[in-house]
Amino acid sequence: MTFRNFLAVGAALVSPLIGSAALAQSGRPPAGDMVTVGLGIGISPSYEGADEYKIIPGGNLRGTVEGHDFFLRGLQLNIDAIPNGAVKAVDLSLGPVIGIRSNRTGRVKEAQVAALGDLNTAVELGGFAAVGTAKGFTSRNDNIGLRVSYVRDVANAHKSHVISPSIEYSRRLGRKTFTNLALSADFVGDRYASYYFAISPAQSAASGLRPHMAKGGLKSLGGNILMVHSLGNRPQGWSLFGIVSFSRLQGDFARSPIVAEVGSANQAFGAMGIGYTF
Repeated sequence: MTFRNFLAVGAALVSPLIGSAALAQSGRPPAGDMVTVGLGIGISPSYEGADEYKIIPGGNLRGTVEGHDFFLRGLQLNIDAIPNGAVKAVDLSLGPVIGIRSNRTGRVKEAQVAALGDLNTAVELGGFAAVGTAKGFTSRNDNIGLRVSYVRDVANAHKSHVISPSIEYSRRLGRKTFTNLALSADFVGDRYASYYFAISPAQSAASGLRPHMAKGGLKSLGGNILMVHSLGNRPQGWSLFGIVSFSRLQGDFARSPIVAEVGSANQAFGAMGIGYTF
């Protein structure tokens, strides 16, 4: 399996599981139609800022149709509007993003946070742009890339935006093992901060948590390490993956009683699974 195939399969398998953690976007799948599906299981915070964890299933879909790549990244579908062509020294990607955010929309174990009331599911629309080395960084076995995405809620939930830049380094270890290291950040608007992290006087009375005002800005910094191992010698076939990620909430987000009093600014995630490319 070539480095570019590892890159495509690795990103495809893990993207539905890691939320805001960044994945390599430099390099593209081989020419021609291709689809990757993946299934896995992971452990993640029960809500953004929680210190309780839950086990979650994960599924994924990624592919190339008529030269255009599409892939899930967390709960966001990304479509590359730039068709695949001859491999160049620099690879550019640009296209729309559509996704959902379901933070605190279901059952919350923490009683004080549950007392704040249910939140609505956000539907986020926007776009992404990425640039990376397509023929290697220090050798033919590695790549480095930069990516940024912008989405905005259109479903009257947080009614705000999220901007997520990342830098991503990928390397092949031997013929069958691929690794990826990514560093990322999330910047959000005032309404996002207020919707998910502020506590009004009425909510304070209901929950026992102190009132809190939250303004937008840098929400979190984080990183992840991914490893994918091919079980065959062709682009098509089975692969295994594992990932660990960590992020830390910043500023008003970390100071919110939802985080500081009953949760944690440290947010960790781990997952493993299997995928098939055909």
